[in-house]
Amino acid sequence: MMGKLTVEEWRPLVASSLLFEKKIRRTLRGRAFLLTGVPLIISLAVPISVAILLQMAWIIFLYPILVLPLAYLGGRSYSRDLKKARLEADTQVSALIGKDSFLNVLKKIDMMGLDDIDRLKTGRGGRRLAGLPSITERIEHLQTASSLDRYSTT
Repeated sequence: MMGKLTVEEWRPLVASSLLFEKKIRRTLRGRAFLLTGVPLIISLAVPISVAILLQMAWIIFLYPILVLPLAYLGGRSYSRDLKKARLEADTQVSALIGKDSFLNVLKKIDMMGLDDIDRLKTGRGGRRLAGLPSITERIEHLQTASSLDRYSTT
């Protein structure tokens, strides 16, 4: 996109990324640890404790049965939360920079027909891109965001 966008058009994109990385992602990591990390630790600690107390080593074979579903569900939950957080960063930046200018930049990027943007639209991004909202989702989210949403207390 270098050379295709002006400095002013880069402004809302950079601001949204900075806001997400510096403020929102930190709280998201703590929340992800509580919702995913703690259950994983508990699912490991309980079979180990039971195996030691009851002297039944075969219980350790329950690890995959307990850990794999929790890891899978935790990853999906984290991706969903990550996507919501990125959309929230867009909303907050649109309040600062202006909703219309941000929407115009996103629509311009959408019209460029870039391969990675189109991959996100169709959902072919794979696990690496699962936490990223598509350009269409970003545009729709900003269009539906009311002016009251801009003034969050967080």
